[in-house]
Amino acid sequence: MMTLDLRPIQAVDVHCHPYLQQTSPLSPAEFVRKLSLSVVPGMFQTVERGHPKRPVPGTNMYTQITIQRLAAYFGCDPVLEEVVAWRNRQASDPRAYTRALFRDANIAGLLLDFGYPQPRLSGQAYADMTGVPYWEVYRIEPVMVRLRDECGEFGSFAERYRADLREALRGERILGLKTIIAYRSGLEIGPMDEQAAAEEYAAFCSDPRAAVKALRDYCLHVALEECTAADKAMHIHTGVGDGEVVLTKANPACLLDLLRDKKYIDTKVHLVHGGYPWVEEAAFIVSVLPRVYLDISLQNPFIGHGVERILSHVFEFAPFSKVMYGSDAFTLPEMNWLGVHLFKECFTRVLEGWIARDYMDADVALHIAEGVLYRNFTEVYEIAW
Repeated sequence: MMTLDLRPIQAVDVHCHPYLQQTSPLSPAEFVRKLSLSVVPGMFQTVERGHPKRPVPGTNMYTQITIQRLAAYFGCDPVLEEVVAWRNRQASDPRAYTRALFRDANIAGLLLDFGYPQPRLSGQAYADMTGVPYWEVYRIEPVMVRLRDECGEFGSFAERYRADLREALRGERILGLKTIIAYRSGLEIGPMDEQAAAEEYAAFCSDPRAAVKALRDYCLHVALEECTAADKAMHIHTGVGDGEVVLTKANPACLLDLLRDKKYIDTKVHLVHGGYPWVEEAAFIVSVLPRVYLDISLQNPFIGHGVERILSHVFEFAPFSKVMYGSDAFTLPEMNWLGVHLFKECFTRVLEGWIARDYMDADVALHIAEGVLYRNFTEVYEIAW
């Protein structure tokens, strides 16, 4: 059987976050904690393991794969302490280290969500650290919180909120808006109800993290309207995230009625994280709605070897042209780096299985891989490449 080699293909990471340069050495426990999705401070502790290759309590396959792949990159033994020691030496010049990792993974561009962390980091400083071009999605929740502090009544808030989004969408680097409504009130979006939103405004002013579902639904409708008018993409967090997500209402299937409404049928919508673990639902949605897309981020790389299974499941329904690569990296460049390498390893096995079953030949498989890794992004977002 012919062996595919996806390593030379460049990758555009369509969902990730900026982070500051790590200027001080990390302990093994700190390194593992920064790699994790956990928000619990005591999740990882330095403990006596009895054997250097006994996994650190609380770590999983994603952590293990990170250790194994970094050990191969550094040329050291795949032991957490040794890998972190090598990493700290290399990262004594964080800019050079980050750029080396990005070159090794052939990362050619980033679509960044500056909504995390807050306060906003500098895009230019982050681009200087990585050495690759970037674009942005503009998150609506920080706008809501900022204007709530500035507007004493709902009418002023609503007017300024819409004007802020409209102005942001004119930005040269801005490719769309982003919402994390799944972390606040869930994805069961009701009709646009301005009166109900106004009635909840006082509660929102008292607590910016309050559910205030009618207000949040109203603000998402406004964002969708502005994306439609500007022909920009609405990015919607779907599926799991950190511990604050309203998990029972994070299934992308909750969005189907909203997205197939004639008002939004022509709106470009990007399902962030592909709805994981509800990837089949997300794949079905992008297969039946003309301008809805998904990325495979967060589950890649955080579910480790499961990325192979997810890729196979997504393409049971999703058109090849509607799926894009992502990582959801948010603290360290190793996340961006591993994301590309793990994705390519897993996608290679999936594609080679399709070739072996005579579903396609190697040329078709390579075109699919190029599409998912970068070309779909350039076509969906009309980026000259």
